[in-house]
Amino acid sequence: MKRSLNDLNKHYEDLSKHFVEGVIIRNGWKYREQENDNDIDGEIEVFTEERETTAKLLKVQLKATTNLKIDGDSVLFDCPVKFLNFCDVCDIPVAIIVYDVEIERAFWLWTQQYISTVLENDNSMWRANSKTVRIRIPISNKVEKEVNFYSEIESIATHGVNIIQQLRKQNTSEYYYTILEEQDNSTLQKRRLSARIYVERSFATSKDSMIELVRKINNKIYENNFNKKIFKGITLNDTPDYIWLYFYDDIVHLNHGLPFCRTEWVNDIKDEFIVFKDRFDTEIVEENIRVKWYEDYRTLNDNIKYNSISKREYFEKMLPFINYINSVFLEINRLIYSNENNSFNTFIEENSKEIDDMYISLSDEGYTPYECKDLNNALMDSYTELSNFVSEIKPNMNNKYFVESRERELYEQLLVLNYELGKVEGH
Repeated sequence: MKRSLNDLNKHYEDLSKHFVEGVIIRNGWKYREQENDNDIDGEIEVFTEERETTAKLLKVQLKATTNLKIDGDSVLFDCPVKFLNFCDVCDIPVAIIVYDVEIERAFWLWTQQYISTVLENDNSMWRANSKTVRIRIPISNKVEKEVNFYSEIESIATHGVNIIQQLRKQNTSEYYYTILEEQDNSTLQKRRLSARIYVERSFATSKDSMIELVRKINNKIYENNFNKKIFKGITLNDTPDYIWLYFYDDIVHLNHGLPFCRTEWVNDIKDEFIVFKDRFDTEIVEENIRVKWYEDYRTLNDNIKYNSISKREYFEKMLPFINYINSVFLEINRLIYSNENNSFNTFIEENSKEIDDMYISLSDEGYTPYECKDLNNALMDSYTELSNFVSEIKPNMNNKYFVESRERELYEQLLVLNYELGKVEGH
């Protein structure tokens, strides 16, 4: 009969956790585990001598080893690049602690300071490493129940955020991504911005790193908010209502519209028009950002390259979407020019959920034949415009002037869609 086993690596991890936790709580501080994070094992919260919290934190990654390497006055450790990438963009101080299982001792290193003052000078190409980077931890950096240790940890937790900003000569997160496209999909009532971003592959595999990147890029798009009024010398003060980001780590996936991650930020959490309301995997609560992961797309690379579906299969999948948007537009157009305001409002109200569902389903449909990319983009843009159009209609109100101003936008988008459809049919 098979019995459950206590995995040896897990056993070593538990030993390192209990060792560090024992040292921390001995000083009246707290150590908390963070089991849901890939790159962080826990955090240290600093308290005063009066047992009051300072609200200052130091994030911690624990590594246990039975083969500690020492070279002179340094502990040598082959640190995962993925973890260093996370530290490279994290604005909260992070320490790595290496625990020697055999002798029951541990050594710590403040990673952001080490990256800026050592790695950038001694090994500036470290980000190109595929798996690990060798780091040197001063042997004097012992995790121990001594005043010096507690004093240094308290100083980093207290001043670390400011020091990190001073150490960084530029926004280091920009090493890892490129904004490929920014779009303004605003309506008369709502400012809606979106962007497509390419992320370096080794960085993109860490969800913790991506969460930090999402925060920074979302803020960048927020601050870069603009529209055509700027060309007329008019200052734009409008705050965005929504920001949608799409992340890719492979150009093939970008060409086929397959983000490995997409996010939604809303200015007003009570807003009813939230695409990811019931469809997100991770929420950055304090910043009103929802994140949806599409991890399966990473496994599609070879399948996309060598087994793209035929145009016929693509048409069979897209035909319901094409027919639906054309039929909805024809009915909207009929109701607008028949002056049946009540019927128009009723039609919009009855179909709004299905329109949003079709919009989401379309973006989840998978990859596209290369020669159909422009058609697929036009179809997505048409559904975006339709979704924008419908979301602005207010039930039981006279929407006449707003509808007439937006109806042309939707009409023009449908012209582009049918133009691209004709091009593909003619291949």
